[in-house]
Amino acid sequence: MQSLKCGSILHQTPLSQQTLDLVVRRNEHTLQHLGFYEAAPWQESTLLPLNLTSLECRAVNEGDGVENVISANRSNLQKLYLGQEKQLVDQYRRTRVGFLEQIPQPAETFFTSAFALDKYSHLRELSLSGLDVTLLRPTTTSQAVLFCKLERLSLESCPGTTELLDSIAGTFHWTSYSPDAPQNPPIFPSLKHFLLRHENPNTALKDAVIRFLSSFTGLRTLSLLFENAAVLERPSTLVAEHGPTLHTLVLESRIQPREHLSLDTSRPFGVGGYSSELWEESINDIVRLCPNLVELGMGFPWNDELVRLHKTALPTLQHLKTIHIRNFPENQVFSQLGDYSIKEYATKFIEWAFPALVGGGRPTLEQLAIGPTLYESRWKMSPASNTTTSTSTSTSTSTSTSTRRQVPEFLRTHHFCLDWAKTRFGRWSPLITPVSEKYMEELAGEKPLRGVFEQVWLR
Repeated sequence: MQSLKCGSILHQTPLSQQTLDLVVRRNEHTLQHLGFYEAAPWQESTLLPLNLTSLECRAVNEGDGVENVISANRSNLQKLYLGQEKQLVDQYRRTRVGFLEQIPQPAETFFTSAFALDKYSHLRELSLSGLDVTLLRPTTTSQAVLFCKLERLSLESCPGTTELLDSIAGTFHWTSYSPDAPQNPPIFPSLKHFLLRHENPNTALKDAVIRFLSSFTGLRTLSLLFENAAVLERPSTLVAEHGPTLHTLVLESRIQPREHLSLDTSRPFGVGGYSSELWEESINDIVRLCPNLVELGMGFPWNDELVRLHKTALPTLQHLKTIHIRNFPENQVFSQLGDYSIKEYATKFIEWAFPALVGGGRPTLEQLAIGPTLYESRWKMSPASNTTTSTSTSTSTSTSTSTRRQVPEFLRTHHFCLDWAKTRFGRWSPLITPVSEKYMEELAGEKPLRGVFEQVWLR
């Protein structure tokens, strides 16, 4: 199985026609996975791979070259990631209000060609970022059925999300209850992973999300990140009937974007402000609804000391191995208690969330991450990596390196391993060991880290 990665996911030169030609010539019949950040303009004579099962382009620009690759591989593609991430980040930096509608979009021909979903006979994973998904709404039965075949759907900062989710919810309901739906064989929603990020949620989007999540069951991953989200519901409403099957859950909203973490307004979902009571209610809802949860990502009210006085049912989750606390504070938050180190924050959280565990079985929690909801990669300049394939005839292109801009500690995600042992008083006490992200990737078998760490805010 062959793969191509052109540069890092950020900060690299576009994929040139010469590079693509060379790679295709050397791996014409075996190249199956192609991933690059941005495509340069390609001429019609460009050689194209013909056996791709996975394609990733995070900045499609006008879309011409990417459209040609898609057309040549549509019948084989199983995983598709398309975006306007470069334009999305640029617009987000300029303005926080109405920026989704200002993201430059590809030519209309790109949408009519790339989003002709009934042509994808094997597509199972669809991830979109910064693209207007209005034209994705199914207009035919065959297009509607494709959404039932998807196992993974990720929508990040996409205009038209409300209308699309409403349409998919109608499709799922139609396949389940309409006498006109396909019967031989019957078709039911296969979606197992749903990830949504939106910077301008409103009541219409909230209602669409609830209708969508209530139109089917069986999710294993649910990740919802919203900015300026004062209209959201409690976890019990959003989880709907997916609780028993959920293994990964990420829920977070924040009232305002932040450039400085001392102004953090991130919070768990729910109306009523960000308080220890809201944390307690949210966690208890999640524990009650999601008994098989393995990974959990939540905001946490660090600046409310009273949270220490409120025990939750979190320790009763028998399969929970990973927690990501997604709004990490600066040290002065607890200045009245002393200047905490990052490891001390981790220890303090465990003391609050797993207080004085006496007797019973060993806690299952093995990994703890505390960090911001910012995308760390965007805070530093990283050198573009070489272009490679996984064959012995790998290709490389020289790239110029750039200086790294060091990320402040409190802007990084910090990872910890927990090793529980009983004290002489019969209490479970964890040994909390800081580890590197590389170690976490090796431990989880995922590079880069996905799961509970996957979706993050734009800077």
